[in-house]
Amino acid sequence: MKINNYYDLEYFIERDRISLPTAHAVKIIAKKNKLAKILDVGCGTGKLIKFLNKNGFTTYGCDTAITAVNFTNKINRKKVATVASAEKLPYKNNAFDLLLSISTIEHLTKTQVNKFLKEARRVLKPNGFIFIVTPNLATPIRILQGKKWFGYKDPTHINFFTPLSLKSILKKNGFSNFKFLFKTNYRISYDWEFPAIFRNLPKPLKNLTIFLFFSSPLTFLRNSIWLSAKIKK
Repeated sequence: MKINNYYDLEYFIERDRISLPTAHAVKIIAKKNKLAKILDVGCGTGKLIKFLNKNGFTTYGCDTAITAVNFTNKINRKKVATVASAEKLPYKNNAFDLLLSISTIEHLTKTQVNKFLKEARRVLKPNGFIFIVTPNLATPIRILQGKKWFGYKDPTHINFFTPLSLKSILKKNGFSNFKFLFKTNYRISYDWEFPAIFRNLPKPLKNLTIFLFFSSPLTFLRNSIWLSAKIKK
């Protein structure tokens, strides 16, 4: 495995945060489906792992960047993460109920994505779930913003998906039961997800807008794809 030194300390300091909408969506998925043991592939600085472990789950992580793994183990106050690549996960077969790939696959080549999904199937239990978050190439926001689109700002993003292409590659790798709409915690701030004018909306209207963009087909207009799937029986 090639240890990735491109993602240095500065890279992670800029991104040392947790997406609470994502964290709460994962929590709801895991509780609803009784998924107790979770693996976060591309765990970054480990804040999602810490959040999930505080909420009663057993969560581990891996990352190719030593800096990220050190961050993760430090804030969790124990070794929960290890240095490893998505294409070769250092875990036993059928070890996890849920595998997370949050802002990870856009950093992988097409060949690496296929290898990763094969590894995901191997380490997941027979009824295991995968949950992926990645930039949405089909969003009209990309067309409006052009080169300023958030997905293009990170030079380590080398592979982009639409909802259909992401579903297709998962299907080819043995996953089914695809889901794009999710419940989350609608009371927390989503100001980052919408234009500045959104912040001035009356609270009831703002909450309705959040619901529609995360839990209705309007989600396909958002900057990011959220997709869950199960291992095909």
